[in-house]
This record gives sequence, C-alpha cells and structure tokens, in this order.
Amino acid sequence: MKIALINYSFTPLMSAISTRLNESGHQFITATATGNGCNSPHNVVDLKIGNRIDRAVHNALGWLSDTHGMHSTRVTASLLDRIIALNPDVVHLAGLNNSFINIPFMAYVLMRCKMPVALSVTEGTIPGTGRKSLIKRDRFRRKTIESTFGAWDLLHLVCDSKHTAERAAEEGLDGHPTYIISTDDTAKAVEQYITLYDNIK
Repeated sequence: MKIALINYSFTPLMSAISTRLNESGHQFITATATGNGCNSPHNVVDLKIGNRIDRAVHNALGWLSDTHGMHSTRVTASLLDRIIALNPDVVHLAGLNNSFINIPFMAYVLMRCKMPVALSVTEGTIPGTGRKSLIKRDRFRRKTIESTFGAWDLLHLVCDSKHTAERAAEEGLDGHPTYIISTDDTAKAVEQYITLYDNIK
C-alpha cells in the first residue's frame, strides 16, 4: 500500500501514522509547507510545499479577495507532479485550512487521476471557513467550495466528531462517505486511519 500524507505542518498524528506505515512495510511520502517538525521514521521522504514567500503571497491575495485556498497554483502543480510519480493508493489530506495549496486545482487533478482521497477536518479546519478578508465574498467562496467538493468523486471525509461532520455538511462538504475518527487517542486513531486506507484504496 502506498500513501501520500499532506498537511501544512508535520503533526504528531502524521508522525504516528508514518511510523505505523513504516512498521508495516508500506510505502509512503509526507509533504508539508513548514517542514518536518516531529521525529519521523528515517525513510520518510519529506517534500517541502512552497516557501514563506509563496505562503505570504497566498495569504495576501486571499485576505484581499476572500480567496484563501485558491492560489499557490505553481506550488500545487509541483506537489501534484511528485504525487503522480508516486502513484499512491490513497492521498490523505490531513489539513487544508491553511494558505499553502490551491484546493480547486488539486481536486481537479486528483479527480482526473482517479486517486482516492481522505480529507481530515476538525470544526476549526473546514475548508472555506474561518479566514478574515478585506472584501467579504461569501457567496463566491461558498459557491467555489460547494462546486469543488460536490464534484470531487473518490473523496472520503474524516471528521473528529459528529458535530464537525454536521458543520462540514452545512459548509458544502456533504455528499461524500463520512467517517468519525476522534484524535483523543492517537494510537486508536492511527489504527482507524490504516483500516480506512485499506478499505478505500
């Protein structure tokens, strides 16, 4: 089994998942915007997603026009090239709420490549929510999120609680298989994620 783990930063959960994958002999790759902040297995291939300037430009454009998650096209294309080369069984987007990736572009490419995707969200990390902007464009942002996620086949939503799942549905992320995996117990969550990967690949 080959897994691509993607997030803004290398979280303890990502570290635990990569350790478990390593112990099981699975092939995987991790990609983060801020680099490896946790101890990970020695054979982890960490990909750096963009740099500070890319994120600063993304944040500035997103703040001006209420378009967080809709920039960084070059950075996203570079990441997708690496993912396609790995040809993973599952792409796990462990977080998409930060300004480091172009969500509609990533969704389009992963759909075209027919790659199963697990998207992890918490109440505070639902794509398209919780970001400040100079010019509020609620209808545009909502329509973009709904059309992006509505068309995203092979997407599996992983929420940390039933309440988060309900909030995600309200924000346009409904219509996909949804799983509840609490992160209160990291070891248990890791086993549930490994089982999920195996079931959706």
